[in-house]
This record gives sequence, C-alpha cells and structure tokens, in this order.
Amino acid sequence: MITCPQCGQDASEGTRFCERCGQGLSATDPQSPAPSLSPLAAGTVLKGGFEVVELLSQTSIENRYRATREESGNKVAYQLRERVGSSRELEAESSSASNVASDGAQPDAAPVVPDEDPAGPRAKTAELSPPAPSGSDEQPTEQPSPAPEAGEVGQVLLAETAAVEVEPEQSKPAESEPEPAAGVDDLGDAFGRVLALSMTLKHAAFQRAIEGFAADGRVYLVYPDEPFTPLSQRKGGIKMSEAEAINVAIQLCQAVSFLHRRALRLNDICPESIGYGADRRIKVAGLESVSNDNELQADPIFNDGYTAPEIYRARKVDKRADIFSIGALLYTCLTGERLESESWREESGPIRFYPPHVITPALEQVVRRALVFNPEGRWPNVDAMKAELVKLAGAIELRSAAMTDVGMVRELNEDIVMAIDYRRDSQVEPAERHLYVVCDGMGGAEAGEIAAAIAVGAIRNYIEARLDSAPNANLAELLQAALEEANSKIIEYQAAHPEARGMGSTAVGVLAVPPRAAFAWVGDSRAYLLENGELRQLTRDHSLVQRLVEIGQISPEEARHHEHKNVITRSLGARASGAAGAEAKELRLKRGDRLMLCSDGLVAHVDDAQIAEVLRRHQEPAAAARELVVAANAGGGTDNVSVIVVFAD
Repeated sequence: MITCPQCGQDASEGTRFCERCGQGLSATDPQSPAPSLSPLAAGTVLKGGFEVVELLSQTSIENRYRATREESGNKVAYQLRERVGSSRELEAESSSASNVASDGAQPDAAPVVPDEDPAGPRAKTAELSPPAPSGSDEQPTEQPSPAPEAGEVGQVLLAETAAVEVEPEQSKPAESEPEPAAGVDDLGDAFGRVLALSMTLKHAAFQRAIEGFAADGRVYLVYPDEPFTPLSQRKGGIKMSEAEAINVAIQLCQAVSFLHRRALRLNDICPESIGYGADRRIKVAGLESVSNDNELQADPIFNDGYTAPEIYRARKVDKRADIFSIGALLYTCLTGERLESESWREESGPIRFYPPHVITPALEQVVRRALVFNPEGRWPNVDAMKAELVKLAGAIELRSAAMTDVGMVRELNEDIVMAIDYRRDSQVEPAERHLYVVCDGMGGAEAGEIAAAIAVGAIRNYIEARLDSAPNANLAELLQAALEEANSKIIEYQAAHPEARGMGSTAVGVLAVPPRAAFAWVGDSRAYLLENGELRQLTRDHSLVQRLVEIGQISPEEARHHEHKNVITRSLGARASGAAGAEAKELRLKRGDRLMLCSDGLVAHVDDAQIAEVLRRHQEPAAAARELVVAANAGGGTDNVSVIVVFAD
C-alpha cells in the first residue's frame, strides 16, 4: 500500500498518481513508505496552554488537530498543524536519543534526506535546466532574472519575511541555516515560511496562521478554528455546475492576482489545497508553496494534472504557471476528471471535452487557453483570465413561457399576454431585449379585450421604436412611458368609439436587457421575483383593499376575500385625460432568479407560498406556468387567469 505524501490517500502498489489530488507516486518505494508522525493523544497539553481535543487529519508528514486554550475564562477553539522539528532540533533530539538508545530504547526514525542534485527534483526552479545531450560539452544557458513588474512590492518580499530567501539564478553551495532570533522558536523552513507569509499576506482567501511554536522535537502552527472543506471532499463530488465552477475560478483568480501583484506565485493549486470556507468562500490552504519567480522552493510541487508543464520540463517558470493550474482545476470542476498529463515531459494530446463533457463553448475556450502547453500561448496574466470569467458569470440567458386561460366561470377571456425574446448575435452590432406584458381588460361586451389588445400593441411599438436608438436608456423610465402611451391610445380609441367608453385595462410588464431589467405596472396585475429561493412581490396593487391594508383596517388575508377586492384605483383608460399613474422600478437580474407576471385571476386562488413552491420545483418555465394556471382553475377559476414565467440561467 502506498500513502500519498500530499493528502494521505492510500493507493495500491504500483499506482503512479494519487486519485484524490494527482500527486505523483511513481517514486514511492512501497517497501519503504514514508514514516508517519505519531499523533498526540487527546488531552495532551502543549506549549502556550493548547490542549489537544481531537485529531482532524493525518498524512505521512503532518498531523492536524483541533485544540482549545483558556482565554479570559473561556475555552477558545483553534486548529494546529504539526510536523517534525527543524534540523537543529532534530540533531539535538538525535543526540539525546542516542544516549537513550544505549539503555535499550528505540529512537524515533528521522526523515531521510536524499543527496541534493542541483538539476534534480529538489533543486530550486531557477536552477533547473535541461540536461545537455549525451557526449556534448555544451553548458546550460543561464536565464536572465526578470525585472520586477510595475506596481509590485518586488521579488524580495519573501526574503523580507525571514522565512524565504531569494536565491540568485546560478547554482551555489548550500548555506547553513541561520540561527533563529533570541526568544523566537525555530519553526524550520516550511512552517517559518508559512507564519511569515501569514503575517504579510492579509487576504481573506488564504488560511493564515496566527502564531507558531516548537516543542519536544515538533513544530506547530496555530490557526483559527474555521471550517475548510477541500474541493476533493466536496459533498456530491468535485464535478459542479458551470456557474459554481466559474465562481470558484473567479475567487481563485482574485487570490492569485493578490500574490502576483506582490511578485509571488502560489504554485500548489489542486483539489486538495483549494476548498470552501465559511459562506462557501474559497480558501487556499498551506502557504508553504508560495514563492517568487526566482524560486519555486526546495521541493517543487508536482501534482500531476495540475502542475504546469514547464516545471516538469526544467524551463524558466513565471506567473503563467499559476494560470495553467487554475485552468486545470477549473477543468476538473467542470468535468470531474484530472488532466492526463503523465508528468508533462512532452506535450500530450488535445484536452478532451466533448464527448463526453458538454461545456458552453465560450467557457471551454477560456479553459483551453489557460491550458496551452507553452506559457506564451496562455492568458497574459491572471487578471485577463478573471475578466473573461467575470464576463461569462454575468451573462444571463432568459427563458420564458406565457399562458392564459378563460377560467372556470367567465365566457370571454379579456386577458392578453405578450412575451418577446429578441437576440441578435453579431460582432458588429449585437443586441438583446426581452419584453413581457400581462394586460387584464375590463369593460364588458368585448371592450375589455379591445382595451388589453390596444395596450400590448402600444407598449411593444413604443419600446421597439426607442430602444434600438438608445440601447443604454433608463429601462424603468422607458417602460413607464410605454404604459402611459398605452393609456393615451385607449383614451383615443374611446373618443373615436363612444360605445366603448368605460373600457380599460390593468397592465404589468418587465423590460430586460440582461442583466439590467425594469418592471412597471398599473392596477392589480402583479410581478413577483423568486430570489435565492425566497419569493417577494415586486409590485404594489393599485386597489381599494391594498389601501385598506396599508392603513391597517384589514389584514392581507382578509383582503383576499374582501367584498371589494376587485375595485381598482388606477388603470389604463380610466380617465378621460391625463396620466394613468403607472409606476416603475429598476431590477438587476442574477443567475437563478425567477420572475412571474400574472393577472389577478391567479392570486385570487393561489397564495404566495404555493407560487413559490411551484417556481422552485420546476426546471422549465412552461411547466411552472401550466401548473399555476391549473392550480388557479382548481381553486375555483372565478376569473380569467394569465401567467408569464421567466427563468434567468
């Protein structure tokens, strides 16, 4: 059995890569597995007053505990990372252990440090160079040190932290470890690096240690006890929806951009090192892999399927290596699979999407560009990749369905619905608009149907005549003016047809140019929004019972059954002259939002809780609209019922 040194996952002998995190296992000798660090028992009290509560996880090189400490009379929870101590402590422990061994005791096994190879896998990235051809006297060409980027803190940030030393390009003999400052515990290179960076990189995306200490040959880092779920352990598997995968990648780009602006790289990006913290915000675990462009670290990270090819191929490494790793992680989140890299010694075949994976073409191109084998072909920087992902995250596709029915009592249907989804994909002049209107006519002898027909026609003509010439117009003002235009047209019709006096119509409409949207209304036809699973009414009825509710004379439930519930105070065509009193408001759509427009025939028999349940349950707007109409008829169907359902995907 082989244990992955990165995540602790067990694998059968001969396995080349860890199935959980992609760490290469080919060099692991199954006959000589890496020694595990024996965990401490619960109740053990450590330096600083930390008491071990439980072991959270264990790998071949590290233990993680939950611990508590008494502070101001309360027990505060923390998490501890534990590793073997620094070389000086190990030497002291070894000397002490040799004396004990003479009495028959067995000392703990010390980690075996292989001979350093200046061109081997333990060498700093800047020192790696392709081996010269056999029999050739050619020497590797040194790469010039890159100049610091404008606005960066500089490549010396790691050196300033006292945990990382910026090495020059050329190889040089190893120097002895510097002595720790008086009164400060020596945490060794890895934990010292992490603690120093934790004090420097103040970004919410990183798990940052708050202190560290050494005791009994072991070193510890202390973290707040906050939740962290690696993506590799995500409930339901690592494969996720495009929206969630894009959200993960955008947050990761933000964190990596924070490092890049300080001339640093993250290097270790894989499903085990990236996870969800509180409120499903991305957290980056372990800062020991952070480096600058001149140094990867003593042990380059080789996570097959996530590490950039140039690191394996002993080429100059820069920040574009992180772009590759972000793309590889995004590929895994979209497909549930790891890239078939086989250590990237040479360029592999094309990245596989379809079949079997169906990814939106624009998103697939973002991932493919991040995964280009040669760094020059990738995104020029992580901010450029993030900008494209943000654009995709903001892209909203609206799907709609409209339905109207005469109901179970009326002989005529005086409701009219209109749903227009217009989109022109063009590099030269792209355009998109969505217009949804429900009008509930009134007046009898077919006058109500005529009024509703005049209204929807006037609203459409007004919007189309003006939106093309002013695509950035204020949508709320435009839609409100369209309803007032419909009011004028109905008044004009009444003037020309005296027999139609008394006709009118309510109206509710939504005008959307995603993600911008607006809604406007006159009368008691309504608009609802289901947002994050919660339903809220966007409009406020222009009706007598609504006024009675507002002044506290009746309750909302009493209003549903009030004898004057059908008396409205505003409508299109109600006055011989003047405005109808339409109201309008702005709305910004997000993915997952669900809109519903309806006439009062629906809400007379279907309450808000039922509406919310139907909108949440259905995946197709047509199915939701159909059930709402059926539910209204089943409840009595005393009026015409009309519904438009819109899903923002």
